[in-house]
Amino acid sequence: MHIQELQRRYLAGERNFENADLRGAQLNDLTLTGIRLHNADLRGATLNGASLWGADLSGASLEGASLRATDLRRAYMAGADLQCADLTYALLISADLTGVTLRGANLSHADLYCALMSAEQHNAAIEAGALVYDPALSKLRHSLALR
Repeated sequence: MHIQELQRRYLAGERNFENADLRGAQLNDLTLTGIRLHNADLRGATLNGASLWGADLSGASLEGASLRATDLRRAYMAGADLQCADLTYALLISADLTGVTLRGANLSHADLYCALMSAEQHNAAIEAGALVYDPALSKLRHSLALR
């Protein structure tokens, strides 16, 4: 999919881009709030400074993608592949990272306040330099938000 087509359709109100092929796409600084990129292929894509607040990236392939300072607050990313992705200074506040592959990802200064993740992911995020808070608080906050 060409970036211009994505932008045109998004601006026209479309949000569902499930299974989109956006490998290597340059999506820097775009506002794509609430976009649905379930199972999308974003390997090697550049989304630096983009706003993906509340986006559905579940099952998406973001291997080697650059998401520096990207706003991923409340993003649903369950099962996404973020291997070797650069998430430096990314905002992952209240993001659902259940089952996300983070092997080799750069999480330096990424904010994972109240992000939903496993104990293993929590420890890996700390080792990778992320700002991580109490996982029990994260789980409680997510359960209250679903009510």
